[in-house]
Amino acid sequence: MLRVIGARLLQMLVVVLCVTALGFGLVNILQGNVVYAILGDFYTPEAAAELTAQLRLDDPLYVRYLDWLAAAVQGDFGTSVITHQRVGEAIWLALPPTVELLIGAQLVGITLALLTTLLSLRFRWADRFVTVLGLIGNSVPAFVVALMLIVVFATSLRMVSSIGWVDPATGGWGANLKAMIIPSVALGVSVFPEYMRVLRSEIYEQLESEEYVTLARMKGLSNTRVLVLHVARNSVGGLITLIALTTGFLLSGVVIVEEVFSIPGIGRLVLGAINNRDATLLQGAIVLIAVGVVVANLIGELVQMRLDPRVRPGARRRARAG
Repeated sequence: MLRVIGARLLQMLVVVLCVTALGFGLVNILQGNVVYAILGDFYTPEAAAELTAQLRLDDPLYVRYLDWLAAAVQGDFGTSVITHQRVGEAIWLALPPTVELLIGAQLVGITLALLTTLLSLRFRWADRFVTVLGLIGNSVPAFVVALMLIVVFATSLRMVSSIGWVDPATGGWGANLKAMIIPSVALGVSVFPEYMRVLRSEIYEQLESEEYVTLARMKGLSNTRVLVLHVARNSVGGLITLIALTTGFLLSGVVIVEEVFSIPGIGRLVLGAINNRDATLLQGAIVLIAVGVVVANLIGELVQMRLDPRVRPGARRRARAG
């Protein structure tokens, strides 16, 4: 296991370096208007030339990247050219709302996938309904679901709040969770159809090909007991991997959902950096997102190997030798 972790960490390092290099190049395409964005009404050719030199925008791109990378390795991601706030501090303040939203969305997606899968397997009439529900979830964007939920539960029924994020330290967890219900559902609906598809496929494979299912039925266990206590538990390996892989997809949805609900998270920070041509802040956010995605993938892979020895390196070779 330690050898696997070491190999994956090396791969993660390569991936993060490639992402930062590519991201730095793409982000600096935005640099054409950054001087004007900073100076605004005070823009003059002389002031623009002075600011360009100050920001070293006339240096070769690879020189600026290497300088940025050397500082980033030491934990210094620079200072926002618009707000003059340290990038690390801005990301740290925006991180809790985004983490909470991602966790809430994953919980919603997993819960919906489990309920709909078990319902479709237990009752034949529900299979078609669940399939249609999954198609709708795949087809409707998260921001459309968010607007529909706002209209129904916030505007019409006035059951929950639709705007903002409440810090648990100041407003309490009750107000915090009440404000995060709709955003979590809106984002979680977008991933539950894929979770349901993978989980149903795994469960069907277990039911049709595994001998322990036949043995359990021969012992007199009911279909519900076999399904819930044995088959479902043994079918979560693929789902765990998929949950890790969907982290990047959810992060893309976070940008829109956080803007719709005015949540001060990483997504809104990225959107603001793009609008303001704040390349320094945007680059720091890209690094955080890249590290988050590769770490989530590593955790998912390790959990799957822990739950299912068949996917561990060398498992097939040992099985053939045995």
